[in-house]
Amino acid sequence: MNWNARFSDAASRIADADAVIGILKLAEQPGIISLAGGLPDPRVFRIEETREAMAQVLTDHGPEALNYSPNPGITELREFLATRMARIERIRCSPEEILVCSGGLEGIRHAFNALTNPGDPVLFEDPTYMVALQVCRELAGIPVGVSSDDAGMIPEALDDTVLRLAREGRAPRVLYVGPSFQNPTGRTWSLKRRREVLEVAERHDLAVVEDHAYGELRYEGEWLPSLKSLAPERVIFVHTFSKIFGPGLRLGWVAADRGLIERLGLLKLGTDQCSSALTQRLALAYGRAGGLDAQVERAQDLYRRKRDAMIDALADFPCRTPWLRPDGGFFLWSEVDCDTEKLLLRSIERHGVAFVAGNCFFADPTSAVARVSIRLSYSYVAEDLIPEAIRRLGQALRETVGS
Repeated sequence: MNWNARFSDAASRIADADAVIGILKLAEQPGIISLAGGLPDPRVFRIEETREAMAQVLTDHGPEALNYSPNPGITELREFLATRMARIERIRCSPEEILVCSGGLEGIRHAFNALTNPGDPVLFEDPTYMVALQVCRELAGIPVGVSSDDAGMIPEALDDTVLRLAREGRAPRVLYVGPSFQNPTGRTWSLKRRREVLEVAERHDLAVVEDHAYGELRYEGEWLPSLKSLAPERVIFVHTFSKIFGPGLRLGWVAADRGLIERLGLLKLGTDQCSSALTQRLALAYGRAGGLDAQVERAQDLYRRKRDAMIDALADFPCRTPWLRPDGGFFLWSEVDCDTEKLLLRSIERHGVAFVAGNCFFADPTSAVARVSIRLSYSYVAEDLIPEAIRRLGQALRETVGS
């Protein structure tokens, strides 16, 4: 059977993601040093404490943990998350304003699905999280990039973009952002920029989807308020356990207006009905025992060292723009003097080092800046391999520029 001829429009719209999957498969080959995927370092996992939490779950709540959970999530977990967000993020919300999801990405998907129609423009930072772009395209939305700089999204660019789209008869309704240690750039918006962007969103009545996946992984610098805490009625806050516990849980949550949370729950019925009761119970037991806070502290120490090691190794790296020194997160970002897709193939095939070419992070992957951008991840690679990985990458770059 010719399945290619039977693919739906949705399946066809995400075909470009196959290139990313293929590159990541290459990066898994023996001998490859990967600076590509943003995976947690396994050393941050607290295995014994997790084992104890799971034993407690099975002893105290075994039958419930192996059954279906309520559609919005286990009430006790939503109560715990509301209390934790108030303490850490100064976000005030009730458990009824929280939906537990099968990963943060599911929350992003349901938010896009609830608030946009096919053909609608969706606003993104340029560059942005590539899988959020993929979700937008799968739902037949039109990603539109908004310029950003080291302080975050440029409010004047957002205002101009909204006005232009409105003149074209396609006014946007949703803005997706990652203001804290953003994937892919590692940037963190200044407080001034956060307020200015929210003022533009208020003026144009934009719903703001705030991706907080890396927000707790701050290694230095002062705490900054989330957009949700600054504009609670306008912002849809999406967080995940992937970086503060483990991606194997496949668990995240959304905090938003109660009416919107109820609608997102109805959309969830059509995907997985409810998130895993077992991993919800595990996250709750682990969190109540102080595991999340202890693991975040361990992660901060480890990733700070790795970031510093990579920054030091890049001191003489030939790039077009300086590497941003992030205050947290997993990533470094820059531009070089060649097509980074070509550089990637040479790096993998001849030098045994992988990264992610920057074009997949842009609403327009063919733009000039997209083609020369590069993202490096320091989170997963062994610390003692970082200098060698950068040496190999520098050699590959010099060869590519000279060819």
